[in-house]
Amino acid sequence: MEKNTLLLQDTEAFMRGELDNVTVAGGSIVLDLVQGSYVPYGCYTSAAIPMPLFDALWLSWNVTSPQGTAVEAQARVLVDGNWTAWVGFGKWSPSLRREGSHARERGPLRMGCDQLRLDSKRATQAQLRIYLYTKQEKATPAVHLLGVSVRTVGNIPARGRPVNRALHLMPYVVSRRCQALRPWMDLAISLASLTNRWGADLLPEEFAQVLRDWRAADGQDPRNLSFAAAAAGCWGFPTWVCWCSLATLREEVRQGFGSVVMLEATPAQVEAGYPERYCAAVRGFRMAGGTSHVLLCDPWAGESDFDAETQMPLDDFLVAWDNVALLMRPRTTDHPAPGPARGSVWVRPAGPAAPGIYRLYCNGELHLLGDDFCENGGILAWSTPDDHPHATTAHRTFRFTQPEEGGLRLDTTGENHKYTVYAIDTAGSMLVGDLTL
Repeated sequence: MEKNTLLLQDTEAFMRGELDNVTVAGGSIVLDLVQGSYVPYGCYTSAAIPMPLFDALWLSWNVTSPQGTAVEAQARVLVDGNWTAWVGFGKWSPSLRREGSHARERGPLRMGCDQLRLDSKRATQAQLRIYLYTKQEKATPAVHLLGVSVRTVGNIPARGRPVNRALHLMPYVVSRRCQALRPWMDLAISLASLTNRWGADLLPEEFAQVLRDWRAADGQDPRNLSFAAAAAGCWGFPTWVCWCSLATLREEVRQGFGSVVMLEATPAQVEAGYPERYCAAVRGFRMAGGTSHVLLCDPWAGESDFDAETQMPLDDFLVAWDNVALLMRPRTTDHPAPGPARGSVWVRPAGPAAPGIYRLYCNGELHLLGDDFCENGGILAWSTPDDHPHATTAHRTFRFTQPEEGGLRLDTTGENHKYTVYAIDTAGSMLVGDLTL
């Protein structure tokens, strides 16, 4: 771990902080339990964290947050010997319409949705705080990881020892995913590329729903890296935001880990449909033709999933990259986090009253989809078997649609006789069912 990044993620580390209506149990911060019920809110405050001189800060958290619970993360920094005010990075839970911080200024502080910057000042220490909330007396959020990374001042980023290795990440492209989630889909795809290589079999749409920042358009990037780290964490993958050097990316690959980076698009890429800044997963490094290249899974690179497997000359990559990355580790049994629920449903014809419409049944009871299910942010899709098997479900061809008559309409005119239906709500919970005609 670089000296500019610190992760709190076990009992010993957490116990060095201040506990207010919270406790540390099983290596996680949870609300206090009083007479069999969890208190409605509590707060954990870390000890002051010395850092190299810095001018920007990123905050990360990984939390299991059941329905009716949430967390809110904050940070402050030491400038000229004085602590600044606490600034928030947003209240987060899969079940919330979560919003990152709107752009604002407060003294030397410049707050973005997922980054705290210092204008004309430098800081030497940071302190973290996270509030835990519950509306359910039998449920508590559990904080497994709380991390901070800062951009150091006056240091030349190290390039590290070259590595020649390609990781087998799962490639997906934006053009084959739900277009309603397009502004942040490349970030969701990049996370799914990393998790699915370890057998998670998550859809990018599930990730996109959980990392979605619902704040109103404010000129900031719609992709919130703090929320992205939290989304991966809720499926049990330790993930954090890190300001780092090329040496870190090379060492991640050397150890068998990929990473997610954000790159500035070239004018030619923008003309081809890329956003001005885009996310990609780093899957390795190689020498080709005497030039060092970075291997990427680039979600914007084409129309077929395997078009995403691209490479970029290292010098071009270093120009495009802002030195910020999402780093991830495989999930462990220490903090089992199944993520948002997946449920099985039956898919049945609606009958003569609604010909061509198919509805969902949960535990034998009709589960009607509201006409506004997709308008309110839900995703409805169906697929049929392709002509060859795929490594992950997300490689299948999805048809995204809208609800009708409480269900959905399927195209049954082709030769396929088996259909799979997916309904994903704004919390990332998914209902899945098969139908054979």
